[in-house]
Amino acid sequence: MRGDVSIAIIAPAKPEDFFDLLWQGVWEATFDLGSFGVQVRNLTTDHNDVEGQREILCQLRGGGIDAIALLPAHRTALNDLIGEFESRGIPVVTFQSDAPESVRSAFVGPDSLQAGVLAGEFLAKLMHGRGRVACFPGPLENHHLAQRYQGLRAELTAHGCSLLDMPGEVIVDPTADGIYVGDERLLEVAVSLEQKGWRVPCVGFSNTEGVRPFLANQTVSAVIDEHRYQQGYLAVQKAYEAVLKREHGSRVTGVQIPSAIVIGGNASDTGESVIGAFEMLVRQRTEVLLSYKQRLERANAELLNLSITDPLTGLLNRRKFEETMESEVARARRYEPMSLLMIDLNFFKTINDRYGHPAGDEILKTVSITIKSCCRATDFCARIGGDEFAVILPHTDRPGARAVRDRITAEIGRTRATAGGKDLNIRLSIGVATLPDDADNAEALLAAADSAMYRAKELSRSVA
Repeated sequence: MRGDVSIAIIAPAKPEDFFDLLWQGVWEATFDLGSFGVQVRNLTTDHNDVEGQREILCQLRGGGIDAIALLPAHRTALNDLIGEFESRGIPVVTFQSDAPESVRSAFVGPDSLQAGVLAGEFLAKLMHGRGRVACFPGPLENHHLAQRYQGLRAELTAHGCSLLDMPGEVIVDPTADGIYVGDERLLEVAVSLEQKGWRVPCVGFSNTEGVRPFLANQTVSAVIDEHRYQQGYLAVQKAYEAVLKREHGSRVTGVQIPSAIVIGGNASDTGESVIGAFEMLVRQRTEVLLSYKQRLERANAELLNLSITDPLTGLLNRRKFEETMESEVARARRYEPMSLLMIDLNFFKTINDRYGHPAGDEILKTVSITIKSCCRATDFCARIGGDEFAVILPHTDRPGARAVRDRITAEIGRTRATAGGKDLNIRLSIGVATLPDDADNAEALLAAADSAMYRAKELSRSVA
C-alpha cells in the first residue's frame, strides 16, 4: 500500500454549537492517524444542503481521494454518487444520518433505535407510566429520525402511554402529559413552554448551547446526547480502515455508538424511583461505554497492523520494511553488526503463467511461512515486491546471516507445493550482505544484498 491516504470529510459546519464537537473528533482522529500517512480534507456545507454536498462529490470525481466520510443531507438523494464512488473502489462511510439504501461501505453513528428507546424509557419514568405524549418526531423520511420514533413508540406503548403526533409546526397541546422532540425543534418547543408557563416532562435530542438554559431552569427534562465527538473521530478511522481492508479484499464493519442522558433540573423532584432508575441507566451505559473504549483500542491496533503488513502473506510490507531498515542501520552503526537477506522465488512467472495466479498466491504464502519459521522473533521478515522477500537480521554478522540463509534453503528444499494437480519444487535465490562489512548505509546495504541475490540466481540457472 502506498504511503499516503487522502480522506474527504463532508459535513455541515453550522450550527457551531451542534457540529463543533463533531469536527473536534475529526481533527483529533486526523492527528492520531497522521503517523499512518492519513491526510484529511475537511469539506463543509450548510446544514441539510443536499445540492452543496452533490457539488462537492462531483468535484471529487476528478481523483486524488482514497475514501469519503459523508454526513448525508438526505436519506436517498446522494445514493447515485455514493454508488459511483464505491464502484470505482473508493469507499464511502456515512455517519450520523444513515443512508441504508445506499451501497456505502459502513455506517458510523448513534444507534437511533436504542436512542429512541432510551428517550421513551426515561419519559415514561417521569410520567409514572401513564398519560399522553405530544410527539414532534421530525420528518420521518430521514432514517435516523424514523428509527428514534420507532424506538420511542415501542417503549412508551409498552409502558401504557399513548402518543399524540403533532403537526409540522410547533403547537404544544396543553392537555399533553409529556412531550417528545425528535429533531432540532427542541429549542422552539422549550421557548413555547416557557412563554406559556407550562411544566410537563419534556425529552429531546438537541444538546446545544441554546437548549442548555432550558435544562437548567427545568423547562426541558432531559436531552439524549448522541456523542458527536465520537462520530467525527470514528468517521475518519472507519474511512481509513475501509481503504486498508479493501486492499486486503475484506469489508469494513460499521459502529453504532450508545447514547447518554443529559438530565435537567425538573427530573430531580419526581421521586426516588426515577432517581434510582436513572442511576441504573447510567451504570448500564457506563458499562457499554467502557466496552466501546476497549473495542476502539482493539480497532486502532488492527489499523496499525493493516497499515504495516502485506495483505497476502502477513509479512511486513515495503513501507514498513524501509522504515525498519533505516532505524536498524542507525542502531547497528552505534552498536553491533546487522545483516540483510534478499530473497527471490525462482521461475515464479512460469508458475503464474502455467497454473494461474491463485496457485502463485498459495506458493507465496508457503514461502512466507517457511521464511518466518526459520527466523528469530527479533528478525524482520517482509514481502517487498511480487516474488521478492527480505529479512533484516539485527545483531547478526556474516556467518550468522549465512546460517539463516542455509536454514531457509534447506527448509524450502523439503517443502512441496501443489498446483494443477502436480507437486512443485520451490527454489529460492538468497543474497546476503552485512553492515559494516559490505556497506555503511541502508541504501548501500540493500544494493549489496540485491547484487548477491542476482549472483545466486545466475548461479542456480547455470547449475540447472
